[in-house]
Amino acid sequence: MKLNFITIMVRSMEKSLTFYQELVGLQEVRHMSLEQGEIVFLANGKEETKLELIEFKDREKVQVKGMVMSYLAKEPLEMLREKAIMLGNSPSDIIKQGPKPRHFTVEDPDGIIVEFTE
Repeated sequence: MKLNFITIMVRSMEKSLTFYQELVGLQEVRHMSLEQGEIVFLANGKEETKLELIEFKDREKVQVKGMVMSYLAKEPLEMLREKAIMLGNSPSDIIKQGPKPRHFTVEDPDGIIVEFTE
């Protein structure tokens, strides 16, 4: 079985798109503007990783506690961490504790912990 996509009921489509496109590197593959709001599908180039972002008026928004999404970094962690800072995020320091590979974390606009690993 393959995970098709993860849906996030976001508070701000604009902030979420900036985060997932600019920092994570996902690309918009489908955008729907509806009366009640917007739905945007994002994916990596091979569409192995897919997110569905939904911003609807008067709908419950994502609430997170204990959720971490981990991405394998395509560039050096130091460069990616600096990019996160330039985009206005507050990433953790780069953590070098085994057995886990080097990584850092940052919160997305809705408070989901996003981890970048080597």
